[in-house]
Amino acid sequence: MDPGNEILRVEQLKKYFRTPRGMLHAVDDVSFSIDEGKTLGVVGESGCGKTTLGRAILRLHEPTSGAVMFNGENILNYSAGKMKAMRKDMQIIFQDPFASLNPNMTVSQAIAEPLLIQGLYRRGSQEINRRIHQMMDMVGLASRLINTYPHELDGGRRQRIGIARALVLNPKFIVCDEPVSALDISIQAQILNLMQDLQQQLKLTYLFITHNLSVVKHLSDDIIVMYLGQLVEKAPARRLFQNPLHPYTRALLSAIPVPDPDYRMERILLEGELTSPISPKPGCRFARRCVCAVPACFEENIRLKEVEPGHFVSCHLA
Repeated sequence: MDPGNEILRVEQLKKYFRTPRGMLHAVDDVSFSIDEGKTLGVVGESGCGKTTLGRAILRLHEPTSGAVMFNGENILNYSAGKMKAMRKDMQIIFQDPFASLNPNMTVSQAIAEPLLIQGLYRRGSQEINRRIHQMMDMVGLASRLINTYPHELDGGRRQRIGIARALVLNPKFIVCDEPVSALDISIQAQILNLMQDLQQQLKLTYLFITHNLSVVKHLSDDIIVMYLGQLVEKAPARRLFQNPLHPYTRALLSAIPVPDPDYRMERILLEGELTSPISPKPGCRFARRCVCAVPACFEENIRLKEVEPGHFVSCHLA
């Protein structure tokens, strides 16, 4: 990796939530970096901390500790005013386009809102109207929809509003929080192709969160695999699919449907008790579900180690 192209570096990021039973380790000691113009995929089961990670990076959830270096500066040290200005460079596309849009705002009002919050344009000015039309055209929304409300549109058009709203400030980095999982299959490909086109056109950097491994393989340059708040594997996308090293990664990949009725792949079914993410004990959090576990897995924490160039894994047996 060329450090000169690095736009984001996350160092030992932690986000804990206080519960009646103890501290919930939603994100625990996560570190990675993303180069400018690249896509880092984040995969894992529901509840593994993917969304919390994305929101902690943007400080929508205030991290417990760690560092988020954006263009060489730790944004966790920024004041509220400086962080507001930073929002122009860091945006998010939410999972549910209906829940993330204000039902009382028209398409034009939703797209204009970030511009007004940042004080870049006057409400009703010709400049802001031109910018709204420009963004609608960019994401494939017909101009006749400018005064419609979210409930009058289908899921694909609603998500296009969300994408336009995220891009209207010309950001450099976008967290994509499962942006197609709430859409029909027929619409998902359209939105994914749009996001790829926009990335090339605008030189965007994506953190792409998903549970769909087929999607992440198609979109990502590198992939990190999360399990109960921790990274268990990190590798270039092609390498991860060719040679998954962590038992959890292998189990995830075995569940991908293959469009060939004659192809037979051994499905790895995970059994055993889930480790609690609340005040977890030392040891691998996947050990209770792992058929390869050895005594050390239950006793010792293990950090990511590089087992081949660019391929990191957190496993005693790798």
